[in-house]
Amino acid sequence: MSDQSGDDDSVLEQLDELVDVVLAEDMSPQEPEDPWERRQRILDSWTAIILAVAAVATAWASFQASQWSGAQSDAQSTSAIARADAGRAATAATTDTIIDSQMWLSWIAAVDSKQTARADFLDNRFSPQLVVAQKVWLSGVQLDAQGVPVVVPAGTPLDLPAYVVPKQVESDRDAAKAEAYLAYADTAAATSTKFVLLAVMLALVLFFASVATKFSGPKVQVMLTIVALVLLVVSATRMLVLPQYVSSRPDSPPDLSASSQGA
Repeated sequence: MSDQSGDDDSVLEQLDELVDVVLAEDMSPQEPEDPWERRQRILDSWTAIILAVAAVATAWASFQASQWSGAQSDAQSTSAIARADAGRAATAATTDTIIDSQMWLSWIAAVDSKQTARADFLDNRFSPQLVVAQKVWLSGVQLDAQGVPVVVPAGTPLDLPAYVVPKQVESDRDAAKAEAYLAYADTAAATSTKFVLLAVMLALVLFFASVATKFSGPKVQVMLTIVALVLLVVSATRMLVLPQYVSSRPDSPPDLSASSQGA
């Protein structure tokens, strides 16, 4: 029984000592902090903050640089595809124009030789775009009972603005798309380069901040810390000005993306 009470007293004494340690009742008053140690503590705190912010900013700049670099590559590929589509559409438009011109020349020859049946046969086989241009070309011209002009107007319907070949319109649209994506690729490349330069500046921030406390001279330490801080502020400000993409990569020009969504 006495042994158990002795153990309890020992445990209580240990708890009492632990409370004294936690409450610091038995500790002597802290001595005034040395100015050198205080300066080092403040400098270490600033460099730690600068290093942390610079590390996050460097990772973000590298991410944005990769995003814009990928956007440049994709935009160039899309531009090349659109350019090829424009070329194929232009070839088809040239073929349609040649067919329309041959049909119209045969028709005008039949009209000139008074071959009404042949002229009517050719007229019924005009392409839709040639029919529209033909009506504009013959507007205001006197026609006979067969719909043949008594006097042939000057020029040709193929020279009128009303003559629009669908394939040529498609070719122009694809060519404009190719130019837009090519210009966007140049913009993306320039933006990616700017983020790479920011990553280099932030690497300098990491360098100056990490070596600041390695020197023994107070002036050198403070100077390197200030240089790191200035570079960090300039880099962060510049980064906020540049376009940022968080969830998706900017693969296409915003105006074309909006138009395609509207379509």
